[in-house]
Amino acid sequence: FVAGCSSEPPLTPVSGKVTLDGAPMSKGDISFRSTDPSIKDEPYAKIEADGTFKVMTKGRPGSPKGKFGVLVTAYEDRDPKNASAAPKSIIPRRYAEKAILSLDVPSANYDLSLTS
Repeated sequence: FVAGCSSEPPLTPVSGKVTLDGAPMSKGDISFRSTDPSIKDEPYAKIEADGTFKVMTKGRPGSPKGKFGVLVTAYEDRDPKNASAAPKSIIPRRYAEKAILSLDVPSANYDLSLTS
């Protein structure tokens, strides 16, 4: 790798923990929407069983630097007896509909605290 030869922006490692009312979430997805229109890539993360997450951007670990609005989604498992039923959100829908949480990259802390 030679510095300056890649068209991909440098990425900053971003990981943290997501809690709902103080308890670690056990599943869900996080998407990051840049407030800078020049940043086209949308970082994302999957919430692991222990509530932790590691951000990826276009399949690479990390996030571009900047300020991001954060959207979180988490749904109950589908009922195999009623596969056509819409999955039920296990967190308030406001976290998926509007970026009420935000993160600055780089930062000292990337933990996300959600409330019911």
